[in-house]
Amino acid sequence: MSEASVPGRRDTSSEARSRAQGLNIGWTVVSYLLSGMAAYGAIGWLIGRAVHVSMLFPIGMLIGLAISLGFVIWRFGRNAGASGDNDMETGMSAAASRRASHRRGIPREEKSR
Repeated sequence: MSEASVPGRRDTSSEARSRAQGLNIGWTVVSYLLSGMAAYGAIGWLIGRAVHVSMLFPIGMLIGLAISLGFVIWRFGRNAGASGDNDMETGMSAAASRRASHRRGIPREEKSR
């Protein structure tokens, strides 16, 4: 009987871990995009209400979307022209993976070249 089919046991295969990591990154990207639109939309709405210009709300949402999209590309973007040094566990570029692990308090690995 395989480990994945035993009731009460969690599937710890590498495929399940990579699927969970992909879902985690996906939800992070969606939350960045929505929160950027909401935050800058709210700022645009407040300023637009103060100066009586209703177009600042959708403009603020578009600016928030653009800033969030730029941040997502910066954080999770892949360096396609490089030697393909993407982290296989997270799917992020090596530089983005080091930044993320540094924020989580995980010590950086030394290069052994």
